Amino acid sequence: MEDVISHERERAFARRAITTADLAKWSGITFESAGRLEDMPVFIPGLTEGESKSLKFRHLAFSDSRSPSEECRRFALSNDGKFLAASFWNSEALVWRLSDGLLVQRLQHQGHTGDVRSLSFSPDNHTLVSGSDDGSAIVWDIRNGRVLLRLEGQGKSVRRVAYAPHGTLIATASTQIGSGNNRSVKIWDTSTGACLHSFSYDEEIETLAFSSDGARLCIELEKHCLLYDIQTYALIATLQHDAGKTLTWSMAHEGDRIATASDGRVAIWSGVTGDKILAIEHPQELSRPVTFSPDGTEVLAGCLADKTAVTFDSRTGQLRHTFQLSDGAYRVAYSPDGEYVVLGDDNDDSGELQIFDAKSGSFLAKLEAEGKLFRVEFVPDSHHLLIDFRYQPLRLCDVQDIMRMR
Repeated sequence: MEDVISHERERAFARRAITTADLAKWSGITFESAGRLEDMPVFIPGLTEGESKSLKFRHLAFSDSRSPSEECRRFALSNDGKFLAASFWNSEALVWRLSDGLLVQRLQHQGHTGDVRSLSFSPDNHTLVSGSDDGSAIVWDIRNGRVLLRLEGQGKSVRRVAYAPHGTLIATASTQIGSGNNRSVKIWDTSTGACLHSFSYDEEIETLAFSSDGARLCIELEKHCLLYDIQTYALIATLQHDAGKTLTWSMAHEGDRIATASDGRVAIWSGVTGDKILAIEHPQELSRPVTFSPDGTEVLAGCLADKTAVTFDSRTGQLRHTFQLSDGAYRVAYSPDGEYVVLGDDNDDSGELQIFDAKSGSFLAKLEAEGKLFRVEFVPDSHHLLIDFRYQPLRLCDVQDIMRMR
């Protein structure tokens, strides 16, 4: 099966072409920096050690051919799963079509003067916002590569960007390079480019996200989360465990609940009022990562003490599944259909990613690569997995190919 899959990928790769319709639709489409085929080791467990298999499978790898030694700085997937945008320690953003790996746009003309540090597609997938060390965020038309809006006035490195689900607002988070206490989040009107509101903080801004209805904004600082009403910009609630403890968080897909992990415990909060709904207890200390399953019925947390990840009923706190890992879990992603969950370690020298059946807890496969695992994310089709290892190209892996090898 290993050879069959490899042959299938090579045939599809050889057939890709740039058509007249492509040229009419994409002004910058090119084979330059297009995704290339590479092999990656995969371990398939058996019922016994003798039945286990160490194989290789072909997949698409993405990097910037103009600076091939540079690793990915940031990537974003379009909401329909058709496009990938990424930056590589320079002032440009590259956009690929995932169906064939062709580069459809290199966003650079009249663009940033500093490295691109953050990326986010609009809900309709027609535009992309990029944040940069030059202190600006730029909204691009990905079809023609033109700048639509330039969001300026922060004077700081824009490390986080996010579109509201309705597409009418953009949130940006910035920090002053070399400064310890000059950080802000700004809200922008996407039709005019006007700054509508600004929040200032003394702590590092880790992440930010809008609720699924666009009515609220959650901002993660180092030790607590802040929940805001996006109409009035009023603070709804501050979510934190013990004061002074580092915190991580996740919002349920429906936006109705937020899970936090800190000081060895997990808590569930209302995503509307900020009230604590549930405190989850476990014999071992719980830690990052913490995330909801796609349907919101379970919440997953890491347990470094015994190298496991555990899931709980998100309404009752009852233990559901235990995933046994070869190392502590630091990265997690569920497939959107809820069939798979992947868990990655935090090893500095080599990255390891284990794939499990999310419903039964069964261990299905393990992927390995040199370099620390930075990020992993499923494409909306639930079949493809995008993996970012340090010093490696971005890797697009077909989970169905891996399951066929079992």
